[in-house]
Amino acid sequence: MSICYLNGSYQTKFDARISIQDRGFNFSDGVYEVMSFSNTKVINFQKHINRLNLSLKELKIHYPFKNTKTLKLILNKLIKLNKLNHGFLYLQITRGSASRNHLFPKITSPNIVIFTFNTKIDDKHIIDGVKVNLTSDKRWSRCDIKSISLLPNVLEKQNASENGYYESWQIRNNYITEGSTSNAFIINKKNEIQTHPANNFILGGVTRDSVIEVAKRLDLKIREKAFTACDIDTCKEAFLTSTTVRILPVVKIQKNKINNGKPGLITRKLMSEYNDFINSQINGKY
Repeated sequence: MSICYLNGSYQTKFDARISIQDRGFNFSDGVYEVMSFSNTKVINFQKHINRLNLSLKELKIHYPFKNTKTLKLILNKLIKLNKLNHGFLYLQITRGSASRNHLFPKITSPNIVIFTFNTKIDDKHIIDGVKVNLTSDKRWSRCDIKSISLLPNVLEKQNASENGYYESWQIRNNYITEGSTSNAFIINKKNEIQTHPANNFILGGVTRDSVIEVAKRLDLKIREKAFTACDIDTCKEAFLTSTTVRILPVVKIQKNKINNGKPGLITRKLMSEYNDFINSQINGKY
């Protein structure tokens, strides 16, 4: 039976309970992180913690753990209790439970929920690539905060699925920002890896940042500059990144086939090198 962590105790998911006055439930007043682990080791742990700290700070939510080591011990114990070698961790922190009022409660303790889950990546997506739709970005202007308020993302992901696409890349002021659940990249006509800069209009993805790091090690040219739908028309390759899928080739964007509908060489090279980058963490070499 799956075990979760809730406010200091380990419980079965069936037994776990939280107040209906939780501000995450009433206001989406909270943040979250999704981390992967392999051979019981959490991948890109410090990058996730850095982003978590930023999100908590921006929402003025108190960091609920004594220190980072305490959180790591909790995660490791949760992985052990669930007897898992590979999978994902979902961590959510809300402002806490209080009477319903838009104003912050004067005294409350954050609610902490952590659980493990698995998701199967379709091998066909890895080998053949995926199709992406283009839609309007309807989100708020603080996308850099990993807020639990995800309704626009949910609607766009559902819209993509219903129309035969894997993902929606969103457009704000004529520029592609990011996907509903991923960051967006192209290889432009100059062979530069191009992606939206890390600002308030995108979530600074941990995998995004790690892929950029890997690309630089390979002496590949990185251009953190927003691109348009017109740039897609002339791009050589495209791919998306996230914690749950790592890197997936994008072979079609709406009606436009990318690289004749096949994953490109640079994308394939990045996929291979990023897997090595992950394995080096698992084996304690990074």
